[in-house]
Parts: sequence; structure tokens; C-alpha cells
Amino acid sequence: MRKKISTILILVGILMIVIPQGLKYYSRQVENKSIQKFKSELQDKSESQDEVEDNYKPGDEIAIMRVKSVGLETVIVEGTDTKYLKYYACHFEGTAMPGENGNFSVAGHSSYLYNQVFNELHKVKINDKIEIENTKGIFKYNITEIFDTEAENTFVLDQDTSKKEITLVTCTDGGKKRLIIKGEIEE
Repeated sequence: MRKKISTILILVGILMIVIPQGLKYYSRQVENKSIQKFKSELQDKSESQDEVEDNYKPGDEIAIMRVKSVGLETVIVEGTDTKYLKYYACHFEGTAMPGENGNFSVAGHSSYLYNQVFNELHKVKINDKIEIENTKGIFKYNITEIFDTEAENTFVLDQDTSKKEITLVTCTDGGKKRLIIKGEIEE
């Protein structure tokens, strides 16, 4: 009996290690596939020189984000449903698009399960750059503010159409609070 219990405990321990690693690996593969797909679309659209319309549906890739200071490159998809947040950085529907007047707002997980899209954001500094590339160009934002706020504080998504700004939102403090990174576009 003891031998069976020991064997079961060993198997449970192995599963507790393997399953999260498998989920992270799978999530990273999903994200990498989307990055490559979107980069290919960017290349195709730049070669065609067609005027691009922003008619995105939830789940569509809309941009690539790079924060070189923390080694981040990820795809941003439209919509913030949980099924997208597991794998991607997600654009809050109804907020500005990259390079437009208003607040281009993006959410992503800081997680040990699934993809770890924003795990390193806590390391950014004021004046670091956030680069957004989409079908209309490359937009660079300077980080101007970094702060924590309560999860229910949605004022960070407010739209001020006199500015072109970006807001990145991720969990902190075990999901009880939100880390907010704000930036303004370089003109």
C-alpha cells in the first residue's frame, strides 16, 4: 500500500511540473504563430500599397508591440475576452488605435500559467520606448508614468483626443491590483 501511495505522489508531483510547462510552451507557440502571421500580413500590405481599413473583429491580430528594454515582442489582438488574454496582449475595444488621437489601451497577463506576455513590464522605466507596428506604420511611445491602481479603477482607459497616448494594463499583487504603464507618442 505504501508503495502505491508513493508512486501516486510521485506521479502527481511530475504532473504538477509538466502540465504548467506544457501550457506555457503551447501558449508561446500560439503567440509565435500569430506574430509570424501578422508580420507576413504587414509585408504583403506594404508591397500592395493599398489603403488599409481598421475593420477588426475580436481575435484579429492588429499590431506587434515591442518593448526592447525588457525584451518584449508580442502580437496584439482585438478584444479582451479571456480566451484571447491567455495567449496575447489584447486591445480594449472602443479605445484608440495605434497612432490615433486618444488612448490606445492594451491588457495582458502577468502569469505563471499560459503565456507570460507582460511578466517583465514591472522592469520598465520612465522614458523607455514602446513600439507599435501595424499596417499604417510604426509608432513609438515614450513611457511617462508607471503606477499601481485598484483593479476597478478604469479611469486609466479614459480617452483624451487632444493626445496620442498608450496605456498598458496588467495584474500585480496576486491579481488584486493593476500595474499601469502610460506613454505618449513621439511626434
